Amino acid sequence: MTTYTRFKLRNGTAAEWTAANPTLLQGEIGVETDTRKYKIGDGSTAWAGLSYYIDGVAVRGQCSKMDDGSIDITTQGTYVSTGLTATLDTDTNYGMVLGTTDAFGLKNDSSATKLFRIYGSIDATAGNNQILGIKLAKNGTAIDNSECRAFTGSGAQEAKLVTSWMVELDDGDEISLMIANHSNTTNITLKRGRIVAAEVRA
Repeated sequence: MTTYTRFKLRNGTAAEWTAANPTLLQGEIGVETDTRKYKIGDGSTAWAGLSYYIDGVAVRGQCSKMDDGSIDITTQGTYVSTGLTATLDTDTNYGMVLGTTDAFGLKNDSSATKLFRIYGSIDATAGNNQILGIKLAKNGTAIDNSECRAFTGSGAQEAKLVTSWMVELDDGDEISLMIANHSNTTNITLKRGRIVAAEVRA
C-alpha cells in the first residue's frame, strides 16, 4: 500500500502574526491565511522584521467607459483630463479602486508601493482631419514618454489611440489618461476608452 504524507505550513491571520510576532526557524514558512502572503524565517528575526517573500495576490485593476462623452478643448495641443467617469471592473480588481482625483483612472489602494504595467486606450473623434493624442498621467502629471497620436481622417473616422508604460505607484497614487487635440480647439467626442493596471513582479 502506498503511504502518503501530508503536512501543513504554520499559519494564522495577519493580525495573529502581528500580535504573536514569533521568530521563525531558518527556512520555516509562515502564511497569512487572510492575505495569502508569506514570510520565510532566518532563525533570528522576529515576524515584524521579516519581509514578505512574495505577496500572495497581484495588485490589479481596470476601468472603462463604453459610451459617448464630450471632452472640452480650449487650447490646441494641450493635454487635459477627460473629465469623464469610468466604471471599475469589480470582478477583477484587487488592491485598486477608481481614481478620486480623476474618475477616469485607477488608484493604488494596496497600502504598498508597486510597479505596474499600464495599458490605456481611447477611441475618439473631433471631426475631419484631426490629430488627437493621449498620454498616461500620474497624479495629474502627464508622462511624456507614453504619448500616442492618431489621425481621424477625412471622413471623421475614430482615432484609435493606444499607449502602454510601466509606472511605479505609491499607496494612494493615481494613474489616468489625458487627451489633446493637436489640430485645433474642436472638442473631442470619446466613443470608448479603458485603462488597465497590473502589478509587475521581479
